[in-house]
Amino acid sequence: MTRPLQKKRERFYVEEAAKLLGKAWSLADGKNSDFLVTEGTQQFGLEVTQIFTGPQSRAGSAIKEIESNIQRSVDAHRRKFEKITNTPLAVKLLGDMRPDNMATVVRALVAENLASKPIGHHVVIDAAEGLRAYVTRTFRADWFSVNDRVGWVNRNPTTRIADAIKIKSKKLPRYRETAGRDIRLLIVADRIYNSGKLMLEARPMLNLRGFQVVYFFSYPESITVFDSAAPTEHWRIFALIARTFAMAADKVTSLVRWHKNSIRRIIREEN
Repeated sequence: MTRPLQKKRERFYVEEAAKLLGKAWSLADGKNSDFLVTEGTQQFGLEVTQIFTGPQSRAGSAIKEIESNIQRSVDAHRRKFEKITNTPLAVKLLGDMRPDNMATVVRALVAENLASKPIGHHVVIDAAEGLRAYVTRTFRADWFSVNDRVGWVNRNPTTRIADAIKIKSKKLPRYRETAGRDIRLLIVADRIYNSGKLMLEARPMLNLRGFQVVYFFSYPESITVFDSAAPTEHWRIFALIARTFAMAADKVTSLVRWHKNSIRRIIREEN
């Protein structure tokens, strides 16, 4: 992904996260961090990163790379179709995405003469062995592989989140040079794709490593906020236990004092 496309995607995720949080964030491109965010009188630096499921290497996510390569192939065949007949279609492809199968799909779509059909017209095409296309005439083209959007969800990505925080924290001094002390991190898992099917079912304890706030955005449905200034649930439980013990200790002390006084009173009465 080129830098302009990546920046556009990051801005999209930040704007969607702000909506989900109910925040009015005004975004400006940051000099060192990705964005400089203004919220009322408050301003902070915001860095954005994505995490993925499956095998990882220095080059990134293996699954994400496969998805990207398939989508590039799909886009290339879409352009071939639109060069022949400039007709926007929603095309959902399911099955074997080999180039010869995709070429067969394009020929079948041309033969359908979809330009003459009304918006909303739908057809299912078995254009090649092992490949089916679900096609709808639309106002806006949208071609994609269904194979890359249906899969299992990792419901405990704590290690992936912690690793992302650790990696980004190494650049905190650089972020603070231009954005100040309040630096935050938005970690995105895009669940539209198999590579991003990650969500938190339970709230883990995380070391924020100097970030003021860390947001975990399981796009498009949920966002979990980890705030260094707010006590964690574990500390709340610890505090509750401590208060309970303190109250119990006070009661024991009162009982011992009452018992001692009772004994002294009995002794005085006997004497």
